[in-house]
Amino acid sequence: MDWERRKVEVQWIAAAYRQQAKAKWSLRKAQRVGRRPNVLGRPTVDATRLEIGDDFKVWSGHRQTLISGWGRLVIGDRVFVNCGTVLLSVLEITIGDDVALANEVYIMDSNSHGVEGKPHVEAPVHIGDGTWVGARAMILPGVTIGKRVVVAAGSVVTRDVPDDVLVAGNPARVVRPLEYPAGCRRAWHDDWGCACPKLVAALGERTA
Repeated sequence: MDWERRKVEVQWIAAAYRQQAKAKWSLRKAQRVGRRPNVLGRPTVDATRLEIGDDFKVWSGHRQTLISGWGRLVIGDRVFVNCGTVLLSVLEITIGDDVALANEVYIMDSNSHGVEGKPHVEAPVHIGDGTWVGARAMILPGVTIGKRVVVAAGSVVTRDVPDDVLVAGNPARVVRPLEYPAGCRRAWHDDWGCACPKLVAALGERTA
């Protein structure tokens, strides 16, 4: 039993090394990359003013993930970006710590062109710590999302969102407040780390 457990740990550690080696290449155009970045698949990352915190994870699989633009793009610690997400900054996009972006999320700080003869809109986007943006949600220019918010799948966020709420719909509206236990930093969680804390610690120490 101990041998089987050790074998699994070694496989995880080896996979982490491979993914972090790949991350160095995939994120080579970023101005700053924190510790232990993790890349799965082949995302397109060519943003020219990109800053990334520690323990960043990005996946690109059945849909191409794109992180691009010439504007400022700041991503905090422990952020997860899933397959098919588009982050395109021409002015400024700021993503806080412990944020998760699900499949095919679309975030852009410009609408690229005007309508009705009006000039196009460019306005910064800010996403607060611990927020979870659901699959295929859209965050439009000028929006500030608070901390520990859940943006329901398919939502279109057109206005600012306060802390600790669930929003849904098109346009997105507050559905209800969210209540968290003391010390909870984020709206989402995964259980694999809790199931094997020694493995998580080992990965952190050996790949720092």
